[in-house]
Amino acid sequence: MKKKINIVLIIIVLTVWGFVASKTVSQYFFLDKKAINIDKSNSELSINKINKDTFSLDQITRDPFLNKESSIAIYVSTQTQYFKKSTLKKKAANEIVEQKEVILWPFISYHGYINSKDRNNEVLILVNINKKLYKLKLNEQSEGVTLKKVYKYSIELNFNREKKIFRIQ
Repeated sequence: MKKKINIVLIIIVLTVWGFVASKTVSQYFFLDKKAINIDKSNSELSINKINKDTFSLDQITRDPFLNKESSIAIYVSTQTQYFKKSTLKKKAANEIVEQKEVILWPFISYHGYINSKDRNNEVLILVNINKKLYKLKLNEQSEGVTLKKVYKYSIELNFNREKKIFRIQ
């Protein structure tokens, strides 16, 4: 009994899949050729022309939200002014411009730091000043350059009261 049911179900499934396969294959390979009847009597063809509908809008005198009659005052100006000219006059003050001294910094490059475990975690900074390598501590000066602050990847140096920040190279 179970074998007969299985055989019937297999036949039904195969027919459904066969039907689906034939539909998909027939789309690509078997084209339906339909005869197209073309009437050559197009002389009676009429085109409906659509005319433009125009109208004018009137002035609304009633406010639809407040349900009140509103009076509209129209002012006609005799002069038309397209651009308004406005001029601002600045008073020229005699300002004294102080000339700042140009300070020529020596050639400086920052090469890193050395941690010292023996001296209370003191940091020595490796700085190349005018092609000479120096080991500077915080607030130490060499060749007029003073080390003021130490950051992770940069240092702040002072030279003749001017500050600059140098990055590691």
